[in-house]
Amino acid sequence: MPQLRPIRSRNDMFQLYETLRRNREKRTHMKLYFLEGVHPVEQAIAAGERFESIAYAEDKRLSGWAEDKRLSGWAEDMLRKANPAVLHPMPAALLAELSDRENPCELVCILHQRTDAESRIRQAVQASKSPLLVLCDRPTSPGNLGTIIRSADAFGACAVLLTGHAADHYDTQCIRASIGTVFHLPVLPLNSCETAVDLIRSLGDFQIAGTSAKGTMCFHEADFAKPTVLIVGNETFGMSKAWKEACDLLLRIPIYGAASSLNVGCAASICLYEIARQRDFDGHR
Repeated sequence: MPQLRPIRSRNDMFQLYETLRRNREKRTHMKLYFLEGVHPVEQAIAAGERFESIAYAEDKRLSGWAEDKRLSGWAEDMLRKANPAVLHPMPAALLAELSDRENPCELVCILHQRTDAESRIRQAVQASKSPLLVLCDRPTSPGNLGTIIRSADAFGACAVLLTGHAADHYDTQCIRASIGTVFHLPVLPLNSCETAVDLIRSLGDFQIAGTSAKGTMCFHEADFAKPTVLIVGNETFGMSKAWKEACDLLLRIPIYGAASSLNVGCAASICLYEIARQRDFDGHR
């Protein structure tokens, strides 16, 4: 049974919500993260994420009406299913301050970060006939990272790996762009190319395919039937020298038009679709 701890002012608990929303260093140190939004909350619950606390408005009022507006059936259902340790009713005005949305969600949440990504990756690789991993090298935009995670989930990847100084997959922009799929796909940050290569080699015999505007072969000409790691480079600088040297294949997407390259999220989605297409991907819809 959750504890009920009302928040009446911008106290320490209110500040914790606000800090986790915007401060990566605090999220990393405390192993907690901030969450809001209908789809992200639903997906976090479906994926078995652990909720520490949930805040909700206790004094919403319908325009033109005197009585209090009750929480929706959706919000009450989410509160029951999430089963947080603590519930924080607070004035609607305070709740609105915690949201960066034009129409704030009824619930804002604090959750525990997962620490089992590597074991989940190993299980997923072992369960796959031809595993696919996506590795993002120093992604800077949380929104782009979320888009890549969403596409990786859609096209059958086992996991997403991050190397170098990368965007935080617990950033609210990343969670929103992923539409909550970040909770279903293990995401593992790694310090360096060398550390990532060691992990990949310990998982099996993977070909490493990098994407580059200067690739020596068009992407659709490569064979993706075998276990594959797809490397997606930094938005501005592409792949690092270390990753270019580690690649078995250096591939390009043929494009028309004036632009010399595609947005990294778009490029990753195109590559993932081609890999899935070659594997007789039929989807589930």
